[in-house]
Amino acid sequence: MTTTTPLHVLRSSRGVYRGARVALLSGTPGAYEEDECAAYRVAVHTGAPHRIWEWQDGRTQQGPHRRGDVTLTALGERRRVQWDGSTALVSIELEPALLRDAAAGIEVDLAQAEIVGAFSRRDVMLEHFAFALVTELEGGLSNGRLFGEAVALAMATHLVREYGRGRVVRSRQPSGRLAPRTLANVVEYVRTSLADPIALADLAKLANLSAFHFCRSFRESTGLPPHAYVVRERVNEAIRRILGGATLGEAAAGVGFSSQGHLTRHMRRLVGVTPGALRRR
Repeated sequence: MTTTTPLHVLRSSRGVYRGARVALLSGTPGAYEEDECAAYRVAVHTGAPHRIWEWQDGRTQQGPHRRGDVTLTALGERRRVQWDGSTALVSIELEPALLRDAAAGIEVDLAQAEIVGAFSRRDVMLEHFAFALVTELEGGLSNGRLFGEAVALAMATHLVREYGRGRVVRSRQPSGRLAPRTLANVVEYVRTSLADPIALADLAKLANLSAFHFCRSFRESTGLPPHAYVVRERVNEAIRRILGGATLGEAAAGVGFSSQGHLTRHMRRLVGVTPGALRRR
Protein backbone atom coordinates (compact mmCIF):
# COMPACT_ATOMS: atom_id res chain seq x y z
CA MET A 1 0.00 0.00 0.00
CA THR A 2 1.35 3.45 -1.00
CA THR A 3 0.08 6.52 0.85
CA THR A 4 0.41 10.10 -0.37
CA THR A 5 -0.32 11.22 3.18
CA PRO A 6 1.09 8.82 5.80
CA LEU A 7 -1.29 7.11 8.18
CA HIS A 8 0.12 7.07 11.69
CA VAL A 9 0.06 3.81 13.63
CA LEU A 10 -1.32 4.53 17.11
CA ARG A 11 -1.40 0.94 18.34
CA SER A 12 -0.71 -2.43 16.78
CA SER A 13 -1.05 -6.11 17.62
CA ARG A 14 2.68 -6.36 16.79
CA GLY A 15 2.51 -9.89 15.39
CA VAL A 16 0.78 -11.32 18.47
CA TYR A 17 -2.03 -12.99 16.53
CA ARG A 18 -1.39 -15.87 14.16
CA GLY A 19 -2.98 -15.14 10.79
CA ALA A 20 -4.09 -11.58 11.55
CA ARG A 21 -2.67 -8.10 12.09
CA VAL A 22 -4.61 -5.33 13.79
CA ALA A 23 -3.68 -1.64 13.89
CA LEU A 24 -5.29 1.62 14.98
CA LEU A 25 -4.46 4.32 12.43
CA SER A 26 -5.03 8.06 12.05
CA GLY A 27 -4.22 10.62 9.41
CA THR A 28 -4.94 13.95 7.79
CA PRO A 29 -6.76 14.32 4.43
CA GLY A 30 -4.98 12.20 1.85
CA ALA A 31 -5.05 9.09 -0.32
CA TYR A 32 -3.54 5.67 -0.82
CA GLU A 33 -3.09 3.26 -3.69
CA GLU A 34 -3.23 -0.51 -3.32
CA ASP A 35 -1.22 -2.17 -6.10
CA GLU A 36 -2.19 -5.73 -5.24
CA CYS A 37 -3.48 -6.48 -1.76
CA ALA A 38 -1.56 -9.36 -0.18
CA ALA A 39 -4.26 -10.11 2.41
CA TYR A 40 -7.94 -9.52 3.07
CA ARG A 41 -8.06 -6.07 4.69
CA VAL A 42 -11.07 -4.93 6.70
CA ALA A 43 -10.96 -1.20 7.54
CA VAL A 44 -13.59 0.16 9.93
CA HIS A 45 -13.88 3.92 10.37
CA THR A 46 -13.64 4.99 14.02
CA GLY A 47 -13.45 8.79 13.70
CA ALA A 48 -15.50 11.81 12.64
CA PRO A 49 -17.47 11.68 9.36
CA HIS A 50 -15.86 12.70 6.07
CA ARG A 51 -16.28 11.92 2.39
CA ILE A 52 -14.43 9.12 0.64
CA TRP A 53 -13.71 8.32 -3.02
CA GLU A 54 -12.61 5.06 -4.58
CA TRP A 55 -11.27 4.22 -8.05
CA GLN A 56 -11.17 0.54 -9.00
CA ASP A 57 -11.25 -1.25 -12.36
CA GLY A 58 -12.37 1.91 -14.16
CA ARG A 59 -15.23 2.44 -11.71
CA THR A 60 -15.53 5.43 -9.36
CA GLN A 61 -17.52 5.44 -6.13
CA GLN A 62 -17.94 8.16 -3.55
CA GLY A 63 -20.01 8.90 -0.49
CA PRO A 64 -20.05 9.81 3.18
CA HIS A 65 -17.86 7.74 5.50
CA ARG A 66 -19.21 7.53 9.04
CA ARG A 67 -18.11 5.86 12.25
CA GLY A 68 -18.60 2.12 11.88
CA ASP A 69 -18.56 2.09 8.07
CA VAL A 70 -16.63 -0.84 6.60
CA THR A 71 -14.36 -1.03 3.57
CA LEU A 72 -13.08 -4.44 2.47
CA THR A 73 -10.12 -4.95 0.15
CA ALA A 74 -9.97 -8.55 -1.04
CA LEU A 75 -6.85 -10.55 -1.86
CA GLY A 76 -5.19 -9.32 -5.08
CA GLU A 77 -7.44 -6.28 -5.54
CA ARG A 78 -6.11 -2.95 -6.77
CA ARG A 79 -7.71 0.33 -5.79
CA ARG A 80 -7.13 3.99 -5.05
CA VAL A 81 -8.89 5.66 -2.13
CA GLN A 82 -9.02 9.34 -1.18
CA TRP A 83 -10.63 11.13 1.77
CA ASP A 84 -11.23 14.82 2.50
CA GLY A 85 -11.01 15.02 6.29
CA SER A 86 -9.00 13.81 9.26
CA THR A 87 -9.48 10.06 9.52
CA ALA A 88 -9.21 7.34 12.13
CA LEU A 89 -9.70 3.65 11.56
CA VAL A 90 -8.95 0.15 12.72
CA SER A 91 -7.30 -1.99 10.05
CA ILE A 92 -7.54 -5.78 10.32
CA GLU A 93 -5.47 -7.77 7.84
CA LEU A 94 -6.50 -11.41 7.55
CA GLU A 95 -3.99 -13.70 5.89
CA PRO A 96 -5.14 -15.97 3.04
CA ALA A 97 -4.36 -19.09 5.12
CA LEU A 98 -6.82 -17.92 7.80
CA LEU A 99 -9.55 -17.46 5.19
CA ARG A 100 -8.82 -20.93 3.82
CA ASP A 101 -9.10 -22.40 7.32
CA ALA A 102 -12.35 -20.53 7.95
CA ALA A 103 -13.80 -21.72 4.66
CA ALA A 104 -12.75 -25.31 5.36
CA GLY A 105 -14.38 -25.08 8.77
CA ILE A 106 -17.76 -24.44 7.16
CA GLU A 107 -16.96 -26.81 4.28
CA VAL A 108 -16.70 -24.16 1.57
CA ASP A 109 -14.14 -23.93 -1.23
CA LEU A 110 -12.58 -20.47 -0.81
CA ALA A 111 -11.79 -20.19 -4.53
CA GLN A 112 -15.41 -21.01 -5.32
CA ALA A 113 -16.65 -18.34 -2.92
CA GLU A 114 -14.80 -15.59 -4.87
CA ILE A 115 -14.65 -12.98 -2.10
CA VAL A 116 -14.72 -9.44 -3.46
CA GLY A 117 -14.16 -6.06 -1.83
CA ALA A 118 -16.79 -3.63 -0.59
CA PHE A 119 -16.91 0.17 -0.45
CA SER A 120 -17.97 2.11 2.66
CA ARG A 121 -20.92 -0.01 3.75
CA ARG A 122 -22.63 -0.93 6.98
CA ASP A 123 -21.98 -4.38 8.39
CA VAL A 124 -23.03 -4.76 12.01
CA MET A 125 -21.09 -7.99 12.51
CA LEU A 126 -17.78 -6.67 11.17
CA GLU A 127 -18.27 -3.44 13.10
CA HIS A 128 -18.85 -5.42 16.32
CA PHE A 129 -15.74 -7.57 15.77
CA ALA A 130 -13.60 -4.56 14.84
CA PHE A 131 -14.54 -2.52 17.91
CA ALA A 132 -13.90 -5.56 20.12
CA LEU A 133 -10.36 -5.55 18.75
CA VAL A 134 -10.10 -1.78 19.27
CA THR A 135 -10.99 -2.29 22.94
CA GLU A 136 -8.45 -5.10 23.16
CA LEU A 137 -5.65 -3.01 21.65
CA GLU A 138 -6.46 -0.05 23.89
CA GLY A 139 -6.42 -2.40 26.90
CA GLY A 140 -2.94 -3.69 26.10
CA LEU A 141 -4.12 -7.04 24.65
CA SER A 142 -5.11 -8.11 28.15
CA ASN A 143 -7.36 -10.97 26.98
CA GLY A 144 -4.41 -12.68 25.34
CA ARG A 145 -3.67 -14.25 22.01
CA LEU A 146 -6.64 -16.61 21.99
CA PHE A 147 -9.19 -13.80 22.15
CA GLY A 148 -7.82 -11.93 19.15
CA GLU A 149 -7.41 -15.10 17.11
CA ALA A 150 -11.00 -16.15 17.86
CA VAL A 151 -12.31 -12.75 16.75
CA ALA A 152 -10.18 -12.89 13.59
CA LEU A 153 -11.52 -16.36 12.80
CA ALA A 154 -15.08 -15.14 13.27
CA MET A 155 -14.38 -12.24 10.90
CA ALA A 156 -12.86 -14.58 8.32
CA THR A 157 -15.85 -16.91 8.51
CA HIS A 158 -18.21 -13.95 8.07
CA LEU A 159 -16.31 -12.81 4.96
CA VAL A 160 -16.58 -16.27 3.42
CA ARG A 161 -20.30 -16.43 4.10
CA GLU A 162 -21.30 -12.88 3.19
CA TYR A 163 -18.81 -11.40 0.71
CA GLY A 164 -18.55 -14.11 -1.94
CA ARG A 165 -20.03 -13.61 -5.36
CA GLY A 166 -19.67 -17.25 -6.37
CA ARG A 167 -22.04 -20.10 -5.64
CA VAL A 168 -21.30 -21.25 -2.09
CA VAL A 169 -22.70 -24.59 -0.97
CA ARG A 170 -22.94 -24.70 2.79
CA SER A 171 -22.90 -28.16 4.25
CA ARG A 172 -24.66 -29.09 7.44
CA GLN A 173 -22.46 -28.12 10.37
CA PRO A 174 -21.45 -30.91 12.70
CA SER A 175 -21.95 -30.14 16.36
CA GLY A 176 -21.43 -31.83 19.66
CA ARG A 177 -19.01 -32.00 22.52
CA LEU A 178 -15.38 -32.98 22.38
CA ALA A 179 -14.66 -36.60 23.21
CA PRO A 180 -13.69 -36.94 26.91
CA ARG A 181 -10.11 -37.96 26.12
CA THR A 182 -9.73 -35.09 23.62
CA LEU A 183 -11.08 -32.60 26.13
CA ALA A 184 -8.73 -33.94 28.80
CA ASN A 185 -5.77 -33.51 26.44
CA VAL A 186 -6.74 -29.92 25.68
CA VAL A 187 -7.30 -29.08 29.34
CA GLU A 188 -3.92 -30.57 30.29
CA TYR A 189 -2.20 -28.62 27.52
CA VAL A 190 -3.77 -25.39 28.78
CA ARG A 191 -2.83 -26.20 32.40
CA THR A 192 0.82 -26.75 31.54
CA SER A 193 1.05 -23.79 29.13
CA LEU A 194 -0.50 -20.96 31.15
CA ALA A 195 2.76 -19.00 31.27
CA ASP A 196 3.08 -19.08 27.47
CA PRO A 197 1.03 -17.63 24.61
CA ILE A 198 -1.64 -20.18 23.66
CA ALA A 199 -2.69 -20.20 20.01
CA LEU A 200 -6.14 -21.22 18.84
CA ALA A 201 -4.63 -23.25 16.00
CA ASP A 202 -2.59 -25.31 18.46
CA LEU A 203 -5.66 -26.19 20.54
CA ALA A 204 -7.62 -27.10 17.42
CA LYS A 205 -4.77 -29.32 16.25
CA LEU A 206 -4.85 -31.23 19.55
CA ALA A 207 -8.51 -31.98 18.89
CA ASN A 208 -7.92 -32.76 15.20
CA LEU A 209 -10.56 -30.19 14.24
CA SER A 210 -10.69 -26.97 12.28
CA ALA A 211 -10.44 -23.89 14.49
CA PHE A 212 -14.07 -23.10 13.71
CA HIS A 213 -15.37 -26.52 14.79
CA PHE A 214 -13.04 -26.60 17.79
CA CYS A 215 -14.44 -23.34 19.16
CA ARG A 216 -18.00 -24.64 18.84
CA SER A 217 -17.27 -28.03 20.39
CA PHE A 218 -15.10 -26.65 23.19
CA ARG A 219 -17.80 -24.20 24.21
CA GLU A 220 -20.41 -26.94 24.18
CA SER A 221 -18.12 -29.10 26.33
CA THR A 222 -17.09 -26.50 28.91
CA GLY A 223 -19.70 -23.74 28.70
CA LEU A 224 -16.96 -21.24 27.81
CA PRO A 225 -15.20 -20.15 24.62
CA PRO A 226 -11.50 -21.09 24.61
CA HIS A 227 -10.16 -17.62 25.43
CA ALA A 228 -12.51 -17.21 28.41
CA TYR A 229 -11.59 -20.66 29.72
CA VAL A 230 -7.87 -19.85 29.54
CA VAL A 231 -8.35 -16.52 31.34
CA ARG A 232 -10.31 -18.28 34.09
CA GLU A 233 -7.60 -20.90 34.52
CA ARG A 234 -4.92 -18.21 34.66
CA VAL A 235 -6.82 -16.37 37.38
CA ASN A 236 -7.35 -19.59 39.38
CA GLU A 237 -3.67 -20.49 39.16
CA ALA A 238 -2.65 -16.95 40.12
CA ILE A 239 -4.87 -17.20 43.22
CA ARG A 240 -3.18 -20.46 44.20
CA ARG A 241 0.24 -18.88 43.78
CA ILE A 242 -0.63 -15.74 45.76
CA LEU A 243 -2.04 -17.81 48.61
CA GLY A 244 1.15 -19.87 48.45
CA GLY A 245 3.31 -16.79 49.04
CA ALA A 246 4.18 -15.55 45.54
CA THR A 247 4.36 -11.80 44.99
CA LEU A 248 1.63 -10.27 42.84
CA GLY A 249 4.11 -9.64 40.03
CA GLU A 250 5.41 -13.20 40.18
CA ALA A 251 1.88 -14.59 40.14
CA ALA A 252 0.86 -12.47 37.13
CA ALA A 253 3.95 -13.29 35.08
CA GLY A 254 3.88 -16.95 36.05
CA VAL A 255 0.45 -17.54 34.55
CA GLY A 256 0.80 -15.51 31.36
CA PHE A 257 -0.62 -12.10 32.22
CA SER A 258 1.39 -9.30 30.67
CA SER A 259 1.14 -7.12 33.77
CA GLN A 260 -0.10 -7.08 37.35
CA GLY A 261 -2.82 -4.68 36.19
CA HIS A 262 -4.20 -7.23 33.76
CA LEU A 263 -4.33 -9.84 36.51
CA THR A 264 -6.12 -7.36 38.78
CA ARG A 265 -8.76 -6.54 36.18
CA HIS A 266 -9.57 -10.15 35.37
CA MET A 267 -9.53 -11.30 39.00
CA ARG A 268 -11.87 -8.52 40.05
CA ARG A 269 -14.22 -9.38 37.18
CA LEU A 270 -14.24 -13.15 37.81
CA VAL A 271 -14.05 -13.48 41.60
CA GLY A 272 -14.90 -10.01 42.86
CA VAL A 273 -11.63 -9.39 44.68
CA THR A 274 -8.27 -7.85 43.75
CA PRO A 275 -4.95 -9.67 44.15
CA GLY A 276 -3.92 -7.16 46.80
CA ALA A 277 -7.06 -7.72 48.85
CA LEU A 278 -6.63 -11.49 48.52
CA ARG A 279 -3.07 -11.19 49.79
CA ARG A 280 -4.19 -9.27 52.88
CA ARG A 281 -6.76 -11.87 53.91
